[in-house]
Amino acid sequence: MSRERIGTNEAIFLTVAAMIEVGTLTGARDIAIKVGVDTWLVSPLETVASLGAIYLLTRLAMQFPHLDLVGYSRQLAGRWLAWVLGLIVLIYWVSLAAEVGRVTTDTVKNSLLSRTPDAAVLVSFLLVAAYMAARGIEPLARASVIIVIVSLPLIFLLFAQVIPRIHLDNFLPILPHGPWPVLKLAVWRISNAEEISLFLILVPFLQEPRQAWRAASYGYLLVMVVVITVITTCQGVLGVELLKYTLIPGLTVTHLAEFAGAFIERISLIFVFLWIILVFPTVAALLWASSYLLGRLLNLQNYRMLAFYQLPVVYYLAQRPSNIFAVKDFFFFLQPLGLVVLVGIPALLSLIAFFRFKRRIKGRGKP
Repeated sequence: MSRERIGTNEAIFLTVAAMIEVGTLTGARDIAIKVGVDTWLVSPLETVASLGAIYLLTRLAMQFPHLDLVGYSRQLAGRWLAWVLGLIVLIYWVSLAAEVGRVTTDTVKNSLLSRTPDAAVLVSFLLVAAYMAARGIEPLARASVIIVIVSLPLIFLLFAQVIPRIHLDNFLPILPHGPWPVLKLAVWRISNAEEISLFLILVPFLQEPRQAWRAASYGYLLVMVVVITVITTCQGVLGVELLKYTLIPGLTVTHLAEFAGAFIERISLIFVFLWIILVFPTVAALLWASSYLLGRLLNLQNYRMLAFYQLPVVYYLAQRPSNIFAVKDFFFFLQPLGLVVLVGIPALLSLIAFFRFKRRIKGRGKP
């Protein structure tokens, strides 16, 4: 396979563009249901916990700067276990692309195209994402730079419109049920850093592979600034009880921006449009990664067109939930599987690498 190259800064922007998707708009509701008034505390703690997982993953990959997951797992664990680990990651990425595609379709239907059939919206979205994926990682990374630079400042500006509507008493009392529920959820939400798993194969594509930790951590921290802004604003404006019953809190909050001195009519639709633009690199990156990984597992020289060949599977999975409320239940396995991919696989391979390296040192020390 020919190997493309992207710079560290491009990798940072690709990480940001891949991680920010429509599901970010619903995160505040999911957290509020679990921890109530302490919703605003979860994401900062989640950030600390996730950085530990990101360091573990990137440190493993940086030990083999010219190899991807398939390459270094074969060296460490053998061909068969490497194939199993690769298949697990492949299933994860394809399922994740389906979930993001379905959530995006439901958001578009609810806010912009209520009379358009679900299938038409989903198929159009997936085809554009597959086209981006088939172009390769270099064009995708360059597109991510432009998309992030244009979209993020406007999103922050839109949320700034509703700051006057934040009520500080919506954050009180602090830790009414103690710290354990918040800490437990923060650790569990490590799996929400889904697209960081791309660094399992992305490191050999970097011009400076040793900068993988910097690219992943900087990109993740910028994403969490967005996430914390959205979640804190949603809680401060809506309050916990209303937040629990709001389907898309981020969208509801931007509706209020129209009455908070905004100068553009229907500003919430602009917000949705910006967020949808940010979703395309997410699904495109997942389709590119799953195509590349599938090509490696099957020893194919040209893997890019696999982005289109996967679409029937992605479409089928995305259409399986009967309605928007069933999406989370259908894709329930992504949360524990995310922990396996982000923590379990890197930990297993790091442990094998440690003992192999230790055995090699001992062997060299023998007379």
